[in-house]
Amino acid sequence: MPRRIKSQSHNARPTALLLGAGYCAKAMITPLRKQGYEVLATTRNPEKAARLKSLGVTPIIYNGLINEALKESLFGADIILSSIPPGDNGDPFLNSLGRPLADWIPNAKWVGYLSATSVYGDRQGQWAFEDELLRPFTRRGKNRANAEIKWLETGTPVHVFRLAGIYGKGRNAFSRIKQGKARAVIKEGHVVNRIHVEDIVSVLLASIARPNPLMIYNIADGHPTPPQDVLNYAADLINAQRPPQLDHETADISDMARSFYKETKRIDCSRAGRDLGWTPKYKNYREGLMATLKAERGETETVYLSGYIDVLKADLKSVKLALPAHIRLSQQEPDCTSFHIFQDQDLPTRFHVFETFSNSAAFRRHQDRMKNSEWATISKNAQRHYDVIGLEN
Repeated sequence: MPRRIKSQSHNARPTALLLGAGYCAKAMITPLRKQGYEVLATTRNPEKAARLKSLGVTPIIYNGLINEALKESLFGADIILSSIPPGDNGDPFLNSLGRPLADWIPNAKWVGYLSATSVYGDRQGQWAFEDELLRPFTRRGKNRANAEIKWLETGTPVHVFRLAGIYGKGRNAFSRIKQGKARAVIKEGHVVNRIHVEDIVSVLLASIARPNPLMIYNIADGHPTPPQDVLNYAADLINAQRPPQLDHETADISDMARSFYKETKRIDCSRAGRDLGWTPKYKNYREGLMATLKAERGETETVYLSGYIDVLKADLKSVKLALPAHIRLSQQEPDCTSFHIFQDQDLPTRFHVFETFSNSAAFRRHQDRMKNSEWATISKNAQRHYDVIGLEN
């Protein structure tokens, strides 16, 4: 073990050590560096090490054995975040130490462990809270629960984050939908919980700023939804064909995929809001997917609107007659980059709306034009339910 004392020079930068450089950990790199941290990250792959270096990160090759570089990094780290997944034999990182973690990280002020909501098992659609007894049902859920216990027993300032299903740029359904590979597996009453990667970053930063060791936080957007609704929305957002629907009982899917339907729960995230002042930037999958699509397209100023309107049955005929002109006039606006509306197949009085405008000014011009339009008059009794992102004040 290193015996040197960490420098307390006023010019010394604080150090952040990422154990594992996966999707969430990589999303932390830029925010940590902006806060002045020197960022180090472990990886097994030399090619990934080179990519980490290009991001301004000091890579550490870690193949399951503690080497001198990792010893020094552990000793000097101010904050540590582990996203290394557990195996059947427990947490591979903790197992590799050979002695208590506290001996290795005397300078750490904050330690985070990324777990998963699979530790709760099946709640039959009820809400799950952090202080409940864990009843993991799946193998991965049991492994996560066991790893949590080991981390909490390390005697270090550990914080556990139970993450819902993660999505964001480069990790979403858009590519599968475009390739025709997406399938919507339907199981009555089944819902899933999601969280955008940017919201994971924001809650981790909030916890680092306000440490509370041994605390466990659920991290989700608080709006669990049937998985087919998310897939259908993603397809509608890119104006693609909705994926085929398969009955869960007869669907030809892998055992891994089927295991996700063995349990359903709703994840309560109020503790993180109450203790850390955290609110998800993307409060539902609709806002999150719009932001994801916007990021993947490299758009910065574009305004996205999506949602639906419910019209009165008495107005349905006149609305349908007026709709083509409304769409045509909107699409002809010079800064309208896309505009489509379509009638719901199952609920004829509902119309789904998807619009994008090049900037906030263009969006407001569209809104101003609409105030005295024929469409506004005909649809004045409609109930509108919209999500908007990218609109500047």
